[in-house]
Amino acid sequence: MLLSFLLQRYYGPLARAGKVNSWKVYFQDESRFGLMTVLRRAITRAGVKPVGAYQHRFIYRYCYGLVEPLSGDKFFVTAPQVNTLFFEYLLQEFSRHEPSVYKIIFLDKAGYHRAKHLQVPENIRLVYLPSSNPELNPIERFWRDMKDKVAFRNFPDESALETWINTTINNYSKEHIASLTGYEYILQAVSHAKNAMEVS
Repeated sequence: MLLSFLLQRYYGPLARAGKVNSWKVYFQDESRFGLMTVLRRAITRAGVKPVGAYQHRFIYRYCYGLVEPLSGDKFFVTAPQVNTLFFEYLLQEFSRHEPSVYKIIFLDKAGYHRAKHLQVPENIRLVYLPSSNPELNPIERFWRDMKDKVAFRNFPDESALETWINTTINNYSKEHIASLTGYEYILQAVSHAKNAMEVS
């Protein structure tokens, strides 16, 4: 019901004005990747303790991500920190990605997502998820998958870390992202909204 209302209230007028011609639903979140080694459990022979190189360095890069659960479409940018400025930069760049598509973005209530002076492009609508419910945001499964891939890796500097982040993200196929993020209730909600739009 919420999605149908958003489409009728915000997408409809822009579509009739010829500013957009289709719509998609995305989920957004940020994740931190650093030079400090990520540890995970490892399988060894009984009685054998796994040994690996470890570095203790508090230098990080932050990845801003958007995923579309139906098709597996993705959009990511990296930044040295998370704040309103970099979030607004993400929105501006994402607005130019398929500019004729109206993008409904579900995201958490972080302060920089709701800043008073945040400039949101006309073809983007932000919808905030309930507080303290990360399980409602399917991009969390994508981040977990990436964190598993970075486990036990040591990077010499921020440049190498950022290269790894971008390369790893680009290696995800649309099918893989859709399989990670395509929660059934999301697919049903989008299907219902499409049917309602066609009837109206």
